[in-house]
Amino acid sequence: MIVLSKCALAGLLAGIVVAQAWIVPDVAGGFAQLAPEFAGLRLPGVVLVDLLLLFVQGALLCLWRLLSLAGERRLFEDGSFRWVDTMIAFVGASMLTVIVGGGVIGGAGAGSPFVLFLMVIALAVGTAAALLLAALRDVLRDAVHLQDQVAAPAPAAA
Repeated sequence: MIVLSKCALAGLLAGIVVAQAWIVPDVAGGFAQLAPEFAGLRLPGVVLVDLLLLFVQGALLCLWRLLSLAGERRLFEDGSFRWVDTMIAFVGASMLTVIVGGGVIGGAGAGSPFVLFLMVIALAVGTAAALLLAALRDVLRDAVHLQDQVAAPAPAAA
């Protein structure tokens, strides 16, 4: 199952790279032609979307590392916490990027209620993901603590 998950992650990471390199700039160029009054948003839009995708890639790479640790039967070690914490940080950075993007769109007067609605949904999903990761981190902490208790030598009988 871990190998299958890593294959899916590899495909997703490759798809994100394709999106960053070709799809996002193409869509931004097309939008600049359709709405020339907002052509100045092309570069900031590409940068912010690529930054958002970079944060997603970072979180997926942390997930890859956690899957590797699980495959090595080392998931329930203290070192796993940094990967979960880094994933939470990537989610937070993604949410900040969405907020900045909303500010750029709103500042240029290019926003619509639909864009605001999408931002609220993105922030809700990001918040849910961060909370889920935080809960899973607590479960991991409990599992590590239990494993440490089981592995501890039994006290000598008096």
